[in-house]
Amino acid sequence: MKARTKMRIDAKKAADFLRENDDFLILMHASPDGDTLGSGSALCYALQRLGKRAKAVCPDEIPHRFDYLFAALDKTDFEPKNVVCVDIADTKLLGEMKSVGDNAKLVIDHHATHRDYAEMAYIEPESAAACELVYEVVKELGAEIDGTLAGCLYTGIATDTGCFKFTNVKPRTHIIAAELIEKGADFAQINYALFIEKTRGRILLEQKALNSVKFFADGKIAVLTVPLALVNGIPDIDEDDIGALSSIPREISGVEVGICVKERKEGVFKASLRTSVRVDAAEIAQRFGGGGHARAAGCSFEGITLEKSVETIVSACLEAVEKLK
Repeated sequence: MKARTKMRIDAKKAADFLRENDDFLILMHASPDGDTLGSGSALCYALQRLGKRAKAVCPDEIPHRFDYLFAALDKTDFEPKNVVCVDIADTKLLGEMKSVGDNAKLVIDHHATHRDYAEMAYIEPESAAACELVYEVVKELGAEIDGTLAGCLYTGIATDTGCFKFTNVKPRTHIIAAELIEKGADFAQINYALFIEKTRGRILLEQKALNSVKFFADGKIAVLTVPLALVNGIPDIDEDDIGALSSIPREISGVEVGICVKERKEGVFKASLRTSVRVDAAEIAQRFGGGGHARAAGCSFEGITLEKSVETIVSACLEAVEKLK
């Protein structure tokens, strides 16, 4: 195994590395969200505008609603020399591309559960989104930030903050968002596309998934399950639609821990946790090899049934809720 991170760096040193090198492969994590996609596309635009060869790659299919992030990128192929990871706390989040990420020269990330793996790491767990850090790097690079690039960064910040509803929002988050809007980010269209607009398939998915909700600990824990049989029976949905279900259980009044257990493929389940300020989601997820943030985290289970996956994660959450008494 290659050596752990050799150096923790700041935005300026990250920019120096990018300025002094070329031929970048920017990796975004599997089951992509707006932050990894916004970070990857924004950094790719910035490097290309400086005359660098760069491409942003995700091991999974990118949901169509994020197509706008990559529309204007130069898709010319080349042989990468330098791997950069964005919003990736652990290379196992890269799926089949894990071995590529293990050779990363630079990682830009904001997870408190970050596992050192790159030669250089620009990490700020207090930041609401990796896009906040990429913004600082792009400014240090001196690359032009127009409406397209600003829209990429705004996308990541908006999605990782739940459109500025979550407790990870800081004054700096709003300041950066305002600066991006000043530079031309189409915030109204982005917010509509990501937080309001839904396909008919998405509505049907939510309807069926809501029928599965169960409560524990006198209503302090809510669990929603999404088996493959449910997903396969609904047309016009993608991974992004399924991922959006993760927030629903926590939205129920009185719930301290919201759990969404999704069957990724036969015998493989992902548990997504959303918690109140009184419960540490990342601490629970780490018990099962997962991670994330204090209010939003996840972990996976393999080789057991959906029912056993639910039983296992609920048991751990019950312990956390018991401590609140």
